[in-house]
Amino acid sequence: MDTRHAQGSLADQAGLAPRYRVTAVEGITGIPASTLRSWERRYGWPQPARTASDQRLYSDHDVAVVRFLRRRRAEGMSMAQATGLLDQTWAAGGPEGVPDRLVAALRGFDELAAEQAFAAAERLLGAEGAALELVPRTVAEVPAEAGGETAVEVEHFASNFLRRQIVRLLCALPLPRGRPLLVGCGPDEQHELGALLLTLLLRARGHRVVYLGARLPGPALERAVSALDPVGVAISHTMPESLEQSLAWARGAGALPRLWWGGAAVARAPELVGCLPVTVLPGAADQGAREIDAALQSRRRARG
Repeated sequence: MDTRHAQGSLADQAGLAPRYRVTAVEGITGIPASTLRSWERRYGWPQPARTASDQRLYSDHDVAVVRFLRRRRAEGMSMAQATGLLDQTWAAGGPEGVPDRLVAALRGFDELAAEQAFAAAERLLGAEGAALELVPRTVAEVPAEAGGETAVEVEHFASNFLRRQIVRLLCALPLPRGRPLLVGCGPDEQHELGALLLTLLLRARGHRVVYLGARLPGPALERAVSALDPVGVAISHTMPESLEQSLAWARGAGALPRLWWGGAAVARAPELVGCLPVTVLPGAADQGAREIDAALQSRRRARG
């Protein structure tokens, strides 16, 4: 069986599930269906699954591969060279091998190896897939033990590396127009990777997102709301103290747009926000992005 479509793997969760017919991929990427079939036949990429009736079904990963090949061709690279890069990455373990390489590199303070691992994931899974595959798992696995305690220096090095990668991916996306969605972190909340990842996923879905960063006090958020008239506000809380401060502020705040709260602290205490006009987001960033996206799309349809 082709491991590129193995079921139940982390890579499958990151975008290998077959879902698009060739005409849809043609519309998404601008590459003619005949060219897609030619690339597959001559170079082995992309690698769509097949239905029982032998129709091609492409995954989000396949779409990312097509976009990668289109960019490399525009840069002057030959198809043989571009597909060779993809072959090398698969030979090194494919998507499932990349997280282990990244974790090992960050534990060893090997920035070059970490950059190479992240770039390999981008080639295979695209910007969104790489971020979803690597950031949560790396945050969970990279802390090393030093004298029985978490090595803070390793955790800080890894967090700063991941932050730079998400910001870089954000800078590569176009800036949508329209009323913004505000995203930030709660008061005294300095763990911002979740909020940054949510910003990336929503920006990739075409939403104008204004990222307000870490340690966002309630009064500062109110001023931003007054100045920008956003469609909503999403706030991340990982620390209980940050959530308590946000709760105290929200109870005395005036009229606000729709609020979404997420993060580990909210997940551990959903009953605390049940009495407030706040929508609790699921724990995973991709689930939260889908929920916010669906709500904003529904709002647009309702307003015509």
